[in-house]
Amino acid sequence: MLNNPIRRFLSPPEQIISKLNVGSKDTVVDFGCGTGFFTVHLAKIAGRTIGIDVSSKMLDRTAENVRKNELTAEFLESDGTEIKLENESIDVILLVHVFHEVNDKPRVLREFFRILKQSGRLVIVEKTRGAKRFSGVLGPPVVDQTEVIQEIERAGFSYVDTIPRGKDAIIINKKRIL
Repeated sequence: MLNNPIRRFLSPPEQIISKLNVGSKDTVVDFGCGTGFFTVHLAKIAGRTIGIDVSSKMLDRTAENVRKNELTAEFLESDGTEIKLENESIDVILLVHVFHEVNDKPRVLREFFRILKQSGRLVIVEKTRGAKRFSGVLGPPVVDQTEVIQEIERAGFSYVDTIPRGKDAIIINKKRIL
């Protein structure tokens, strides 16, 4: 379900990634990477790609997909409350249909803030439009974009922009310079 042709047709990962301005010198985290749907494409363009997931089985599948594509990436098992990466070592953290699943958002956002470089960006893609009565039945639930932005700002990030894409919103934030 997470890495199938229908999903690829409806939501080509390269279209979302193209909006992120990821370059060959960037270190990128795909948080909640699942089977590597976005990780594989990030590994094609980023200098360093790190897939993080709470499930070791998902990380194994992601590693297999990365290897099949003759790419390299690193993998970490974490729920986000403790990420074994250096302070200010990451340029972009990407979450696609994952933020709504994070249990301890304030703690995870603090950890993201810690690992992001001063110029780092936190990119959250969530479904923000659609019928609420079917929310979460087929695909991710519909979330309130304003609530996501408020949560992010409370954690010390500055909201930059929202790029609408179908029923999704690509919410771009940057680390607030103190």
